[in-house]
Amino acid sequence: MVNFIDVLDRAANGPMMTQKDFDIKVFIPALRKVIKKYDIKWDRKEVVNTDDALADRIFEAAVDFYSQVGTYITDTERVIQFTKSEILEAVEDAPKEAYFGEGPDRCVMRGRLPDSDELPHCHVGSGTNTTEDVALRLIEAYARISKAKTISIPIINTLGHIRTAAGAPTEVFAGIRAMQYGREGTRRAGRPGLAIIDHLSSASTGVSTIAASAPQFGARPSDGWLVSPFAELKTDYSSLNQTAYLTAWGANIGQEAGPLLGGYAGGPEGLAIVNTAYSLHGILVIRATYHLIYPIHMTYVCSTVPEVLWATSAGIQAIARNMRVPYYTLLYAAAGAATKMYFDEALAALLMLIASGSGIEDVHPGKAKITNGCTPVDMEFTCQVGHAFKGLTRKEANKMLDKIIPKYIDQIPNPPKGETLEECYDLDYFRPKPHFAKLYEEVIKGIKDEFGVDLYKYRENF
Repeated sequence: MVNFIDVLDRAANGPMMTQKDFDIKVFIPALRKVIKKYDIKWDRKEVVNTDDALADRIFEAAVDFYSQVGTYITDTERVIQFTKSEILEAVEDAPKEAYFGEGPDRCVMRGRLPDSDELPHCHVGSGTNTTEDVALRLIEAYARISKAKTISIPIINTLGHIRTAAGAPTEVFAGIRAMQYGREGTRRAGRPGLAIIDHLSSASTGVSTIAASAPQFGARPSDGWLVSPFAELKTDYSSLNQTAYLTAWGANIGQEAGPLLGGYAGGPEGLAIVNTAYSLHGILVIRATYHLIYPIHMTYVCSTVPEVLWATSAGIQAIARNMRVPYYTLLYAAAGAATKMYFDEALAALLMLIASGSGIEDVHPGKAKITNGCTPVDMEFTCQVGHAFKGLTRKEANKMLDKIIPKYIDQIPNPPKGETLEECYDLDYFRPKPHFAKLYEEVIKGIKDEFGVDLYKYRENF
C-alpha cells in the first residue's frame, strides 16, 4: 500500500486547482460518468438493497471514481491522486479487524456481510453538544450498558459559564476535560477498560486533538480517533497532522464522513458511490483501521428518509462484500428524544443497518442539533434492537420498513422537538423519568405486537 509519507508528498506536489474547479470540473462530472457507466439505479420498490450485483457495481464505480477524483487538500490547493491499482492494493492490505479497549472490555470490530447472523458491533454514545454539568454522569450512564462494546464521549460546549470555540484555547481545555470525563465515567461504571472511539468530539482542530490525546489525560492507543474530511472528499493539514501523530503512536484511526444527499453527491445513486469512496479515502489518506459514515439529507438534515436509507444500505453492502473493513454507521432522526416518532425512525434505520452488514450506533435525535439532546434510553434501544434482530435478512428488513416508514415520513418536514436530557431522564438514578418510561414501554410492546420480537429479553438498566 502507498506509504503515508508518499501521501504527504502528493498533498504538497499533486495537481493544483481551485476548490471550485475540483467540485465543479472534476468531482461532479466524474460522479455522473460512473453512475451511467456502471448502471447504478435505485429500485424504488425497496429501501434496503437486495441486489448483490448492484452492490458490486457500486464498489467498482467507487474505485473508478476515486481514481479520477482523489482527495483535495484545502491548504495546498492540490489533489492527492491514486491509480486504480494503488486503490485495489490498499483495499487488499486494509485492516479487516480493529481491536479496542483493555482487560475484560477488550473487543474486536470486524466487517460483516449482508444477511449475516453475526451480532453487529454495538456502539453507543453521542459526540454532540453537552453541557459540562451533565457530561460525566452521562458518560457513566453510557458505560453502564453492558451490551455496548465501545462508546463515544460528548462535545463539552461550556466550561463553567464560558462557551467553547473552535480554534480557541477553550477548545484545548474542552478536549482535555472531555477525555478526563470519558475515562472517569467508564471507571465509575466499573468498566475502566472500555474503549472510547470518537476521540475527540470536543476538539475539532489537530492541535486540540493532539493535546487532549496525551496519555496523562487518559488516552490509550487501544481507543479510537475519528479523523474527518470536508464535504466532499476534501481534507486539510490539521487532519493530516492528527493522522501523522496517531500513526506514529500506533493508535486506532477511524475514517468518518457525512456525505450529503442533494449536495455535490447528487441523488441516492451518487450518494451510494460517495459513501463507498470515503472508505477508499480512509484507508489510503487517513490510514484508517475502522470506518464510520453518517450520510444526511441536505434539506431535511436527517438520515431516515427512504433515499438516504437506500444509499446507505447500498454503500454498506458495496464495502461489506468487497472490502470487509470494520464499519459502523451513525444516522440522524428528525424527531427529538422521548417521542414516538424518534423510535420509529431509529427502528427503521437500525433494521436497515443490521440487514445490510453494518455495525450500529444509536440514531441521534433531533438532527443532533439540540444541546443535551441524546439520552441513555436511545443507547439501550440500539443494543436491544441489535441483539433481538441478529440474523435479520434484507428481504425481511424491507417488509418491516414498509410498515414503519409510513408512520413517520409525513412528519419529516415538521418533526416533534422532543425533550432534553434533563426533562426526560434522571441521571441520579440512571433511569428515564416516569412519562418517558411509559412511552418506552409502549414502544417495546408495539414492536412485539407488530413483529413478534421481544426486546424485553435484552433489557438492562430500567
